[in-house]
Amino acid sequence: MVYGISKDDEESHREFQKEYQFGFSLLADTDLEVSRLYSSIREDGNMSSRTTFVIDKAGYIRSINREVNIPEHGSEVLESVQETTQYQIRAGQLAPDFVAYDENNIGYQLSAFKNKKSVVLSFYPMDMTPG
Repeated sequence: MVYGISKDDEESHREFQKEYQFGFSLLADTDLEVSRLYSSIREDGNMSSRTTFVIDKAGYIRSINREVNIPEHGSEVLESVQETTQYQIRAGQLAPDFVAYDENNIGYQLSAFKNKKSVVLSFYPMDMTPG
């Protein structure tokens, strides 16, 4: 499962999805609660930083990429997922649980995927922002 997460609301995500047609859901983190849980806040504190977390099926963070290269990002994420057992952020660190809503107002809770699917969280500053 792949999710994009930003400070934008569901309406902004709908418009962003319509224009770019991503193959994954965009989750609204309007109060930056999820971004704070994942230490993914820009220095100015007003939006998410561009950071990607790979979380395995057991709920452990296996990879953190804080220097996302947008043109190569998909390939980099795929490589991280494929090599997830080679990455260790902190032994035994569980991914913080959260609930966030996508552009269609569908809620997703991270813990619902535990023991079912690996999850990729890719934080980005805001919809329609370059680089």
